[in-house]
Amino acid sequence: MGVNYLIYTGSSEPIPKSNILIAGDSHPQHSLNPKYFHDAQNISQSAEPYVLTYWKLKKIVQSSIPDTLIIGLAPHNISQFNDLKFSKQPWASEMFSRSYPIEEFSDISDKISVDFPSYYKVLWKQTAFYPKSNHIPYAGGYENVEGSYITDIADAVKRHYYLNGELLGVSDLALEYLDSIVSLAHAKDITLIMVSNPVHEQYLNKIPDRIMEKFDELIDVYSNEHLVFDKTRSYYPDSLYLNADHLNEFGAKRFTMEFIDYLNMVKEK
Repeated sequence: MGVNYLIYTGSSEPIPKSNILIAGDSHPQHSLNPKYFHDAQNISQSAEPYVLTYWKLKKIVQSSIPDTLIIGLAPHNISQFNDLKFSKQPWASEMFSRSYPIEEFSDISDKISVDFPSYYKVLWKQTAFYPKSNHIPYAGGYENVEGSYITDIADAVKRHYYLNGELLGVSDLALEYLDSIVSLAHAKDITLIMVSNPVHEQYLNKIPDRIMEKFDELIDVYSNEHLVFDKTRSYYPDSLYLNADHLNEFGAKRFTMEFIDYLNMVKEK
């Protein structure tokens, strides 16, 4: 365990430096293809809550500071279902396996439940056996396929906004750590851009009002000081969706190019 501990605590170069970092959960992971940008890297991972995004950005900027940070902001990102990701399986074990080198659970354990027994099992597994030269499991990447399988609308809505049939509210912790990401970008003089990709109309119509109202409020507030590219309500044909709330390879190309056009338009003003 000692060798691995020294490796993952002493690592100073978690990812290669890029001028543009794309971060967040599976929405930016599937909707923003870095190959269409100049010197961009997508480090998003599926189901990633803002807490974990903040931890990994805090680690990354210790060794390399990007010019621009593109962060995903969607209605489900502020739902209380994100508060379950360190206590409810199978999310918890996955989040622990990604966050063990950078975690700051002492800062959140009084606000949400953390399954510490499961965490220590994961930590032991990752650090106690064969030495590993790479302890950066939090560095994700762009992923996609060309198919379209829009059959999960009800399941996605249930997963994002309900628990045991009860409607979930807005996560105070998600809001706090989204603001922490904004503050980190400001402190490091990083240009921050918030992005929300289209979601299927049938999914969109089932997002609870309380979530959408807070989401719209955040869009308005952050738009005052940052670039916000919000296409949540934009229409895309079914052929561009991977599923209820993710774009496929074709959808990602369209969305990425629209986003780049938007950035070019902003530069010209």
